[in-house]
Amino acid sequence: MWRIATVVAVIGLFTHVCAHAAGEAAIRSFLTKSKSWTMYSEYTDSPTPTDRAQKLKFEYFERDEKLKGRWLLEFGGCEFEVALRGDGFSHSWCPPYQGGPSLDFDPSDSQYPFKSGNPRKLWLKADD
Repeated sequence: MWRIATVVAVIGLFTHVCAHAAGEAAIRSFLTKSKSWTMYSEYTDSPTPTDRAQKLKFEYFERDEKLKGRWLLEFGGCEFEVALRGDGFSHSWCPPYQGGPSLDFDPSDSQYPFKSGNPRKLWLKADD
């Protein structure tokens, strides 16, 4: 009986790992197919950003088999490594800012496929 339970547990773990890897590959492909992205940041009850939302420009690309990002600022900017998850991604802000956004992937939302909330909401929208 314990052998059956072990086999079921291993199959479940393998299925979870494969789905997670497939999610990461889909997110990597999705992020790199657009030349640039606009991140909207706002404290609001609205389900989408309003005209008052702060707008930040980013681009995501592959280099040395890693997913990287660049915060596009008028004077400078910075590059960072993107940490993929099966259900989204995260990265750090540019110094001197601490932390960084963690966004969930919603493939059913064609306008804002990446978003987060609590208490500040973030939405990521492809520019092209």
